[in-house]
Amino acid sequence: MTWRTSAGSGIVNFNMRPIMRFTLLAAMLGTIAGCASSASTGLARCNDSPSDAIICARLGEEFDLRVDDTAYITDTDLSVRVVGVPEDSRCPSDVTCVWAGNARVSLTIRDGARRDSTAVNSTLEPHAATRFGYTVRLVDVRPPKVSGQEVRPSDYIIRLVVTRT
Repeated sequence: MTWRTSAGSGIVNFNMRPIMRFTLLAAMLGTIAGCASSASTGLARCNDSPSDAIICARLGEEFDLRVDDTAYITDTDLSVRVVGVPEDSRCPSDVTCVWAGNARVSLTIRDGARRDSTAVNSTLEPHAATRFGYTVRLVDVRPPKVSGQEVRPSDYIIRLVVTRT
């Protein structure tokens, strides 16, 4: 391939093949390296993505999730997804009740290729689920119920904490 210089004063012989090969090889290696840490789950990981769309949590620290959100636990292959709140019989905050009631939260816990579905409760047992060497404990369910007002699934904020067992 022959190129004219920008000034048009000379001809430069330039072989593109080695540069194209190098560029292609560099792009492939970058793609492989970027996917290597997510190969075990097939999902984006906290350790290699600063995106706000990815919810990251640390072992022993509380974090909040909404229904259908997934948190990735930093420096592990563990992820926790809130599937839903199939039961919410908590006493409304503007009413005096004999019993506090209960909110049951459905979770999917994933460690690499292993996955398990479970549920944890705000008042009843179990408050926590132990899977794959980790314990996921329900800390809080928000918002508080108010009499005459329904809590939509998208309004729930579930506070959890994950610890190593």
